[in-house]
Amino acid sequence: MAKQNLHEQLQQASKQVQEAQESARMGQGSDPKLLEQAEQQLQQADQQLQAIQDQSGREATENPQFQQAYEQLHDTRQQVQEAQQNNNDVL
Repeated sequence: MAKQNLHEQLQQASKQVQEAQESARMGQGSDPKLLEQAEQQLQQADQQLQAIQDQSGREATENPQFQQAYEQLHDTRQQVQEAQQNNNDVL
């Protein structure tokens, strides 16, 4: 039961990161509001992953799905920051 719950929580966090990636992609070079939305989605996903880690501990951090979501979160955060900088440079 706990493993199923962990899997579902990780899927939800991964989905949040994917939505942020989509918002970041769509906002790049054109829409700062979408980049802000992506940033908020990343913050929520980060909080979800932190809660999963707090709840499941090592079982979560050793889970490949957790690791992948965590890496995607940080990669997407970097993309959002770069896109925001690029948008600021254009303005």
